Amino acid sequence: MSERRLIVVVIALSILTFLGILSETSLNISYATLMSEFSLSADVVQWLTTGYLLLLSVAIPTSPFLVRTFPTRALFIAAVVLFGTGTLIGALAVNFPMLLAARLVMALGTGVSLPLLTTIILDQAPFNRRGMMLGLVSLVTCAAPAIGPVFGGLVMEFLNWHWIFYTMIPFLVVSLLLGSATVPDVRHGEKGYLSLPSLLLVALGLSGLILAVSCYTQWHGDWRFWAVFAAAVVVLAVFAAVQLRMEHPLIQVRTFAYPGFTLGMLILLMASGGVLGVNFLLPILLQRGLGHSSMVAALILLPGAVAGAVSAPLVGGLLRDHFPPRFIAVGFMGIALMDAGMMFGCRHELPVAMSYAVFSAFAGCVLVPDQTHALNQLPQRMNADGSAVLNTVQQMAGAIGTALASALIASGSQAAAARGLGQAQAYIAGFSSSMRVFLGMAVAGEIMALIMFRVTRSSRDAA
Repeated sequence: MSERRLIVVVIALSILTFLGILSETSLNISYATLMSEFSLSADVVQWLTTGYLLLLSVAIPTSPFLVRTFPTRALFIAAVVLFGTGTLIGALAVNFPMLLAARLVMALGTGVSLPLLTTIILDQAPFNRRGMMLGLVSLVTCAAPAIGPVFGGLVMEFLNWHWIFYTMIPFLVVSLLLGSATVPDVRHGEKGYLSLPSLLLVALGLSGLILAVSCYTQWHGDWRFWAVFAAAVVVLAVFAAVQLRMEHPLIQVRTFAYPGFTLGMLILLMASGGVLGVNFLLPILLQRGLGHSSMVAALILLPGAVAGAVSAPLVGGLLRDHFPPRFIAVGFMGIALMDAGMMFGCRHELPVAMSYAVFSAFAGCVLVPDQTHALNQLPQRMNADGSAVLNTVQQMAGAIGTALASALIASGSQAAAARGLGQAQAYIAGFSSSMRVFLGMAVAGEIMALIMFRVTRSSRDAA
């Protein structure tokens, strides 16, 4: 396949991911309105994001089976149809359960398209061009956070949140036309296998983790949290053990036998969880804490979203000639400093906007290099499995990060209110206390990045 055609394929598939993120970032801006319209708390409304990411992380493990069993173009069309159905449900939603159902159906469509995109890049792109292609994916998908808040602010200012969904339909048509004409078949004659018991185990395990984190505040961190959390960990351990004994596992957990890939997934947990958690907190801080409208909040966040959209493809293009772990280490250092900047400067818009812009730029230095470096550690026969594992970990990290953020700001604002602070000041205090956790995650990521740097450099020197 020519590089030009591959770029068209990447854009066609990235549009679905773009629209999923666009709906998420646009709805983030409207969360304050949705909380008032449907009489919801922050830890309930966050399920529009957490539920989407959770179902996405459960759907993605089926991708090796789907890619090996069905024609690639048919999978792409199915993904567009599923996502389009969810979009229409969201446009017509009249209550919160219907809106949540729309997000879940959209997640099924993205669950098919997202690993398909990574698999096609791994299969069709030359080894030394993978970083550039993954950077192009990041350009398309990172444009959504840049456009989403402003788009959501405009919609909320002049229309209503239903139009967030209506306006996606033309983009779906463009994606369908481009993909139908260019998506290649990446099957290599392998037979796909689907284990329903394995799928049930991974669904229960991941759902348990998200439920425990989401309900931490509601359960006051008591025995219910620890019981659900421990049960989820046990179920996931059983799932891993079962996969190792299966001739045709749902997810090839042997990808974790490659140390560079395993370390990359741990770094991805810290990075994706931290980025999406902060992205969830900031609109609530700006609207509930600092009293801005959705449009003004979106404009404050716009420079950061643009910085993230620009940095990811730039860094992806540089990976051909530079050492990926070096980018990751520098990126986490910048993220940690900017987390501290937002934590201490959260009472004023300017330090928040400036810190978030630099934070987003450094996030691009972590995500693309980490994914590229981790996938490059695997042999070609594991491309579909590595893609499924990476995308599952990324979506699970986002779901946990968002659920953690909602639990932290809910508990932090409640504790501040109990000390006699007003509602606005309570949300500011809750944001500040929440950022301590994400600062800790960035520090943990930096330590892992330094370990990756040393291990990879030693391996290269030995070779």
